[in-house]
Amino acid sequence: MAVYVGTNYHPHDWTKERWKVDIDFMKKAGLTIVRLGHLCWDSYEPEEGVYTFEWFDEVMNLFAEAGIGVVLDISMRPAPIWVHKLCPGCNISGRNGVAQASIHRYMEDVDDPAYQYYALRFAGVLVNRYKEHPALHAFGLCNEEGSGMMSFSGYARERFINWLKKKYETVEKLNACWATQRWSRRLSSFEDVVLPENEFFKGAPEAWLDMRRFFSDGIIRFMTRLAGVVRENAPGIPFSTNLFAHSGRLGFDYLKDCEAFMDYPGMGYYPMYDMEGRLPFYFMAVYRECMSEMGKPVWFLEFQTGRDGIFCGPKGYLRMQMMLGLMNRGEMFLGWTWRSMYGGEEQYHHGILGHDGMPTPNYYELAQVSEDMKKLAGHGFPYLPVPDTAVAHSMDSWWMTKYQDGQFRQDYQDVLVEVQKAFFNLGREHNVVNLRNLKNDYKLIIVPNYIVMDRVSADTLRKYVEQGGTVIMTGYSGTVNENGQVFQTPRPGLLTDVFGIRVAGFYRTDMPGFFSENSAKCKNASGVRELLSVSGQGRNFYVNVDYYEDIELHTAQSFAEFTDKKMCAVSVNNYGKGKAYYIAAETNCEFLQWLIEVLTDELGLKRGLALPEGVQGRRIAENKYFYVNTSEKQVTVKLPTAGRGVLSDREYDRELVLAGYDCEMICADSQ
Repeated sequence: MAVYVGTNYHPHDWTKERWKVDIDFMKKAGLTIVRLGHLCWDSYEPEEGVYTFEWFDEVMNLFAEAGIGVVLDISMRPAPIWVHKLCPGCNISGRNGVAQASIHRYMEDVDDPAYQYYALRFAGVLVNRYKEHPALHAFGLCNEEGSGMMSFSGYARERFINWLKKKYETVEKLNACWATQRWSRRLSSFEDVVLPENEFFKGAPEAWLDMRRFFSDGIIRFMTRLAGVVRENAPGIPFSTNLFAHSGRLGFDYLKDCEAFMDYPGMGYYPMYDMEGRLPFYFMAVYRECMSEMGKPVWFLEFQTGRDGIFCGPKGYLRMQMMLGLMNRGEMFLGWTWRSMYGGEEQYHHGILGHDGMPTPNYYELAQVSEDMKKLAGHGFPYLPVPDTAVAHSMDSWWMTKYQDGQFRQDYQDVLVEVQKAFFNLGREHNVVNLRNLKNDYKLIIVPNYIVMDRVSADTLRKYVEQGGTVIMTGYSGTVNENGQVFQTPRPGLLTDVFGIRVAGFYRTDMPGFFSENSAKCKNASGVRELLSVSGQGRNFYVNVDYYEDIELHTAQSFAEFTDKKMCAVSVNNYGKGKAYYIAAETNCEFLQWLIEVLTDELGLKRGLALPEGVQGRRIAENKYFYVNTSEKQVTVKLPTAGRGVLSDREYDRELVLAGYDCEMICADSQ
């Protein structure tokens, strides 16, 4: 199988004469694929029903002649101005209900039926025109779906009411699930429903959570219909897209039905330039969510080269990140963007060529990556391991942290970061899964900050443990039910029998003027926290937390203690044939890493390679080991076997010296 290195190109920004110059630069850099067509619907259809594909035919032919494959995006957003004129329902309305001028990208309500009529019609025309073109490698389903904003229009309100009718059937049931007796908010009919957010306030959490689900379902419906256009008109042609499911302003529940609209998992990858920061680990977590349980490699349809206001990163950093992506199930790497744009919103988002059209350091580094990928071909890439551990993701819990940030102060992005850091430090693989539709078998499932506990997820976990599985749950979990109401029964809601505990209360120490006894203070970016000592299974370590819980042990036993406080830090309960562990604090890298290590031998988990700090490594295939130095410092790696370096073409005898941001594959069979 091949690995693809390329870029994102916008031919509608440049003259015909320039197209050939750019393609020549791409060929010299060894690029094998390019993404075209995004963000330019009106360049193909400048007026309703008037198509001007001839210019793009020439572009496609030039890439075919150059032997460079094309990922052809079906440009749905931004919609042309003429679409906004014909489809007032697709215009974004502010929280006061007033329609806003579409002055920025992604100002379309994609759930609007009239918008979908024109968008999907255009998609069908584009797909049929190019489905047999020799340059075509795959289709892309628009750009960054999930990015944008909620629309508070009358059209959206009517669709929301219909969505609620289908879900609840009667207004009495809706009133009960929304707790409308609070503050005299009872509904006499579904027609009383409004979108629960305005210029001043968010509505009740139950209604607001349903609103986020409604907008999420609208995006999923649209993406599923768009995927259907490709499947129907171009069967067998692969497709993907760089989704933005975690957008704070909009977003959607990707794992709810991702296989209905995804063929190959895809994303945009923008980790910045600091491996000590949050973003690299956040994006690592996101691409694992994109892959879910599909069993296919990820396509990085946008990959950071420069950034907004940043010309290029440290020497070798771009190559290191792409090699790290290769190690973590990547197959396609498309640099964003080919040429720094002279106009528009991303004027200073610097790319592979400068504003003057000449190569930057990013160009030469991407060329080296292309050469390296060719050397690595045939050595087990794309790498597709079968993880023995899963991490449960909950978009409902993500939204709940956005609403109730006074209670749930650990942002869900930070939850993902802490989990990813633990696996990064251990050098291990995992899948990100949807408990409402779990497909594969795992020896261990980790359930971090699963605040909203619905019955299907709870039943999945109960059955999994009962049949012999092991689960780790962290604090905050099982706080509210699927309607967003706090459980009136002991926590973790619906699962107290499985974990054998009751969460009797919690402590928090970031309030002014308060700090609990027997604690040391520490600080991080989120403020003052407690530094708690933990003792368990022959090891002592410290964790810094904002939140920790008071655990009553019922059928469970203490597995670790908060030493200074004489409190249970981790409990374990035998349930059926399996075990359920509960960490009495918010999701924390040190806690998870310790507990996974402790359970490794008992569960027979696959260990990572023994590596120095900053180095990631994997056994890709029999006698084939791949190493990436993610730090800027030179490091020495002890090899499990002598062998030849694929990239350096050198022999190594049990020791490999990697320069900062360097990488190497060692083959013991010298092939």
